[in-house]
Amino acid sequence: MVHSDAWEGPCRTGTRDELTPEAERAGAKKAFQKFQEDSRRTLSTDARLLEPVYIEYGEDFVVSEKEFKKLEPDLQNVDLFLLSYRVPGIERYKKPAAMMGRGITNVDIAAYLRSRGVEGYAPIDYGELNELISLMQVRKAIGQTKILAVTGGKLITWGVVSSIWNLEDLKARFGTDCQRISIASFFDEMEKIDQGKTAELAEKLINDAQKLNLNRDYVANDVRFYLATRNLMEKYDCNAHTTPCFELCSTRLPEKFKVVPCLTHTFLKDEGYPSACEGDISALMAMTVLMYVSRKAPFMGNPWMEDENIIRLNHSVPGLKMNGFDKPDLPYELWHFTAGGWGTKVQIDLAKNEEKEVTLARFNPSATKILVVKGRTVSCRFNERACSPIVDIEVSDAREIIHQQADFGHHLAMVYGDYVSKIEKLSTLMDFEVVTA
Repeated sequence: MVHSDAWEGPCRTGTRDELTPEAERAGAKKAFQKFQEDSRRTLSTDARLLEPVYIEYGEDFVVSEKEFKKLEPDLQNVDLFLLSYRVPGIERYKKPAAMMGRGITNVDIAAYLRSRGVEGYAPIDYGELNELISLMQVRKAIGQTKILAVTGGKLITWGVVSSIWNLEDLKARFGTDCQRISIASFFDEMEKIDQGKTAELAEKLINDAQKLNLNRDYVANDVRFYLATRNLMEKYDCNAHTTPCFELCSTRLPEKFKVVPCLTHTFLKDEGYPSACEGDISALMAMTVLMYVSRKAPFMGNPWMEDENIIRLNHSVPGLKMNGFDKPDLPYELWHFTAGGWGTKVQIDLAKNEEKEVTLARFNPSATKILVVKGRTVSCRFNERACSPIVDIEVSDAREIIHQQADFGHHLAMVYGDYVSKIEKLSTLMDFEVVTA
């Protein structure tokens, strides 16, 4: 704000020289320059800082259209306005805005915006601002998630009837979209896969494994399943996936082609794509939240109350990147799923990892609440066939968790680390309720 002349009053004090328009403008531009330098130096690498804009207005507190036009070339790319002072009328753009400070102006602006249906934030420092940016990035990523859902004709699979069922509402509230394709279409795509590429990827997976407990050719079959999934994800511009195991199995096509979806889920999650078993969109959405806040590959499985303080989680889909996408792969073995010796499953001792603390989560069928549980891994074992690894997780009250799941359903997604607080903060940005147990 630059006044048209020098005077003192109830809103400003100083000498005449300090209060001239020239002095105020020089001071404002100097402060603006420092604001830019501080932001470039301190802002999270998650953020892309667009070209900063200096906006000026007078004692009438009206920003001219000429000044606002300075913002408009980049407007379509703005996720958050970062303010160094009041910008009267910024709410016209309906974009989130934040101003750092220890109170007074920044909280005044935030309350004003919120009361008018615009997101307003008042972080105290760059630490809080960077956390806000990280959570906004998660929200944006969820809004740009599109699920490739293989179906047997119906959205709700008989394996998980507690799955999110109102996809129109999911898209309206979170932005997450879904592309459904038939099981027959999927296997049509699988038959087109180049055998050379399949063999190359299978060979690498086998060579890096600590143990191979199935025929090498069967590994190539499951790599073929994965490559078909990637092709279809690219065709339909999808970046998440789920397959209905019950309906898939009923077609007998998996037996014909000697494949299971387990390896595909592991591969996709290690590449950063949420991928859930059994057509379970409730687990998939929880997995998406966990992956995006932690930047780690997740596990998911059937939770079972083994003891008063032990939840047992069992499925065949651990990730090699469960310590982080930028961290080394976890050691793994390759085992078979079926008694017939086919169906590749990755086996990782999830209790041997240095990190023991885990976060478990699942959305309810209406996607309005998420169940979040903290625990610690205590033991793990492998099954010769069917789902495994089987990991035992120590929790505060296993009985209460199972009771809570009556509102949420049976699969739980899991990542290493404690992300309860981050999910609670994300919930305020995305308007869902967090239930802890």
